[in-house]
Amino acid sequence: MQTSSTSPHPALSATLVDMLRTYGPAIGMLGVLVVFAILKPVFLSPANIANVMHQSVVLIVISFGLAVVMSMRGVDLSVAQIADGAGLIAAILVLNGQPLWLVIAAPLAFGVGIGLVNGLIAAYVGVPAVIGTLGMMFIIRSGELMMTNGAEPQILFSLPRGLTRAFFFIGQGKIFGISALVLLGILIFMIMLAVMTFTPFARRAKAVGGNARAAMLAGIDIRAVFAGGFVIAGLLSAVAGVALVSRTGIAVPRGAEPYLLDAFAAVYLGTLLSRRAEITIPGVLVGGLFITFLGNGLTLLGLGAPFRYGLNGAFILLAMAIGALKRPH
Repeated sequence: MQTSSTSPHPALSATLVDMLRTYGPAIGMLGVLVVFAILKPVFLSPANIANVMHQSVVLIVISFGLAVVMSMRGVDLSVAQIADGAGLIAAILVLNGQPLWLVIAAPLAFGVGIGLVNGLIAAYVGVPAVIGTLGMMFIIRSGELMMTNGAEPQILFSLPRGLTRAFFFIGQGKIFGISALVLLGILIFMIMLAVMTFTPFARRAKAVGGNARAAMLAGIDIRAVFAGGFVIAGLLSAVAGVALVSRTGIAVPRGAEPYLLDAFAAVYLGTLLSRRAEITIPGVLVGGLFITFLGNGLTLLGLGAPFRYGLNGAFILLAMAIGALKRPH
């Protein structure tokens, strides 16, 4: 008598592996949030969700800018420092009684200017982006210390309300019961989704990120496109910096630095939601929200920054590993 053994069908096994690669990360992220909800039921309360949404905007906006650069295989280590500098400029202008248009325009011009310098150095001079933006990070930090007499905080909430009402509305106001900052975040998301999906810049950036040499042979000015990515990152970082100061009422050198690691984590986590591990604006949005909910959940559990930084680093490594598995070899 002849016996036969059965084994799983190869096609079925391949399908299960593919499903795990595609949906596993999203299920895992959702599972983390479910654990928080079980351990701390207040985690899913409407008030806490609204608070997390409000706090997430700054990180998400910075992450959008970083994502543009990273989608072209670049990196910008100065995004958090640009947010810092922009916030300090806004705070100093408010303290000196300057009009709202200048309080907003000057920091944004600063962000665009720094982004342009970063782009020119990386794209036209040829300095590796990681080195150029690292140097810019230290230059901005030095300037902040000079502006604030050695890290002196710029406190706005102690001023008469009449002087700060318009500026504080950006980060603390509400429109029809919805946070103005959240509405600003939604607007920026829609703009970035359109810019990175339907515009010629989006197509050129994707070509540069896919194969820069092929893009150049196709007639694309890869240096201009690459530099443009840094300008967008600088502008969005400045917007985030102004929003942060408006939300908290205080500006201090290095106050936005923790957002750098969080932004990288948000971008990498966003790639987990793409079948090809690509950087997408919706993915960055989900990644930024998850990072903020993660920090909130750890805070509710009484766990401090070491746990959060450790988990962020672990998620970055996990995202890169899964991304490598998703990409065709």
